[in-house]
Amino acid sequence: MEFGIRQMKIIGTFFIAACVLLVTSTAHAFDERIAIVTGEQSKIKTISDKNVRRAYLGASVVLDGAEVKPLLNQSDDLVKEVFMQKIMFMSNEAYDRQLLTHAFRGGSSPQSYHSPAALLDALNHGSASISFMLYETAIKTPGIRIIDNP
Repeated sequence: MEFGIRQMKIIGTFFIAACVLLVTSTAHAFDERIAIVTGEQSKIKTISDKNVRRAYLGASVVLDGAEVKPLLNQSDDLVKEVFMQKIMFMSNEAYDRQLLTHAFRGGSSPQSYHSPAALLDALNHGSASISFMLYETAIKTPGIRIIDNP
């Protein structure tokens, strides 16, 4: 009987530790600010959160005479998590399911970039490309403009 109680205490301790880690990582994501960015030469002057969501879900969004081309920043898990929470209002898994459904209907998914350098290059070569990054990173990165800071 003692052995069962001891195991339950150990399992309970691990459960509490896991919950604390989960809450801590989620709380950190809520503290971060996200910025929607574009290249310096882009035609886009500003964009609303609603249009950002529409573009990243595959809808056609035309601003300032150009169709917005969303670029998915996957260079850092925290950046994507903050973007999903604060802009898209969904989890990564829900977003991936939405993209898969859209692809089955003949739509295309945003191009993914795992390297910050490749993302910056793509932003600067697209006249209407947008992406997202942490605000602190965006203000320190040359060659881009912040077009929305929710």
